Amino acid sequence: MMTGPTQSGSSERRPGSFSELVSEVRRAVEARLEVILADAVDAVRPCGPDAVAAIDALRALCMRGGKRFRPVLVAAAHEACGGDARSEAVVLAGAAIELLQAYLLIHDDWMDGDEVRRGGPSVHASLRAAYGESHGADAAAILAGDFASALAQQALFAMTIAPERVIEAGRAFARVQREVIMGQLIDLRGAASAEQVESMHDLKTGSYTVRGPLAIGAILAGASAEQRAALDRFAAPLGVAFQLRDDLLGTFGDPRATGKPAGNDVRRGKRTALVGALAGDAEGERLMALALGKADASEADVAALVARMDASGAKARVEARLRELLAEAERHLAAAPAGALGARGKSWLHGAVAALGERDA
Repeated sequence: MMTGPTQSGSSERRPGSFSELVSEVRRAVEARLEVILADAVDAVRPCGPDAVAAIDALRALCMRGGKRFRPVLVAAAHEACGGDARSEAVVLAGAAIELLQAYLLIHDDWMDGDEVRRGGPSVHASLRAAYGESHGADAAAILAGDFASALAQQALFAMTIAPERVIEAGRAFARVQREVIMGQLIDLRGAASAEQVESMHDLKTGSYTVRGPLAIGAILAGASAEQRAALDRFAAPLGVAFQLRDDLLGTFGDPRATGKPAGNDVRRGKRTALVGALAGDAEGERLMALALGKADASEADVAALVARMDASGAKARVEARLRELLAEAERHLAAAPAGALGARGKSWLHGAVAALGERDA
């Protein structure tokens, strides 16, 4: 388990390939989350069964799958900047970022009225069993999300490394949270152009999915300004690419892999890159008027809009943009100053680009 610095002579036990890193980080972070969330459920027991139900729903969401891509990026950046990907600080930072994601998902699902997340009920949906069809279930879900945010901060500040690094990581963590909320505010109004969609993606997804985890991993390793700048250049296109892949999967992905119903993004009226790419297409706009943002849209209308996204070339344009962004990330990584990033960590970052481009969930 990734519980402390690797001992001298044990490098053969350290992950070599990106897939090995993913497996090891996932095991370590999930083990830590289990402890954090079990303690959290116990801590609220004096508040009564409704409070336990809320925090237990949070626990279920956190432990029900998830790619743990963000903690992997923390580990890769930490190693690339001279740290140890197996350190306790990396595990705690990874757990903190997963808890931050849970907070964001809980609030996002409530705002969007989504009933399913990661193949199971969203938190507000699951709490209706405890509260019934009432305002109480929604309120408890929002509080469960807030509780996750508090647990994330607690995990981050449990590190026993140089205090100045912890403080700087905390600042980066707060910046990530602020940027995601800014992106959500843009999303509420609906981005009108492809450029606005990418700006929203950079704030709403790129910040906490790629840029933030890389920055935090680097900060915890004591990275130089040169190292952090190299990672920031790499992160910018990769974060937007991650969301473009999500947009494609949300419309064209297999629900058995994504854990979300087919056509969900269409019925929610989500302003995805696909919607932006369809702008100006007369037939596409006619079909969007029938199905986009219509919770009661027929299966036929949703299917017709999805088919038009493909036939019009909108899907192909988004896929082409995704490839451009992945290639740009690779170029920035290759252009990092000689010796700025460690070879093992850098190879993992290359692996992250490939994994993101190929993911199906």
